[in-house]
Amino acid sequence: MDEAFKAMDHTILSTFGQPVLLTLSEQSTLETQGIITHELVELGQYEAVSGEITVLSVDSSIKLKRGDSVLANGLIYEVDRKIKDDGYLAKWNIYVN
Repeated sequence: MDEAFKAMDHTILSTFGQPVLLTLSEQSTLETQGIITHELVELGQYEAVSGEITVLSVDSSIKLKRGDSVLANGLIYEVDRKIKDDGYLAKWNIYVN
């Protein structure tokens, strides 16, 4: 039964987000809702080689820069680069610092 609740918890977090604390480069902090997922992407010039990256999705009005930090789930991540911005949500590549 615990496994069913864990799976449901993951689905809810990936749908509605979770609280994340952003520390911006000018040392200001912002608490917001974000979605952290792991995605499989192509690495390099060959489509056959794939790798997993960690992605943070936040409101596109939040302007992040490379080197900003993200605190979520007790882990500190560092922002690497913007992957996509559809006008509503911006997806950022992050990694554990």
